[in-house]
Amino acid sequence: MKANCICMLIDDDVDDQEIFLYAVRELNMEIECTFARDGRDALAKLAAAEKKPDYIFLDLNMAPMDGRSCLRALKEDSHLSRIPVIIYSTSSDPRDRSELMAMGAAGYWVKDVSISKLCEGLKLLLHEQEAVQKTN
Repeated sequence: MKANCICMLIDDDVDDQEIFLYAVRELNMEIECTFARDGRDALAKLAAAEKKPDYIFLDLNMAPMDGRSCLRALKEDSHLSRIPVIIYSTSSDPRDRSELMAMGAAGYWVKDVSISKLCEGLKLLLHEQEAVQKTN
């Protein structure tokens, strides 16, 4: 992710938020991270934000608004629908993956205890973004 990149993690688990932030900082200290504790919190923060995130990482199991409902709301909002949403969940169920990708998710990452794997995924995302920017 580029230095002026903004990403949002929607996850109610504080430990997962800290791990995610650590991985992002390992990749690039200048990447801005914002957090929301569930879908409702995220939609409120996104509505109020002057600058929208470049990427949204979305957990599935949260209350009161879970990840599926949040993804649906994001994809129905014309101001938010183009932001790539990467599902970041403990579920490795292939049915979840196919359902959420069909709903418009840009990716599906299974949470792993390995920070190095998370860093690797983030780095790959950065390189893909840079390649797209060079072709435009």
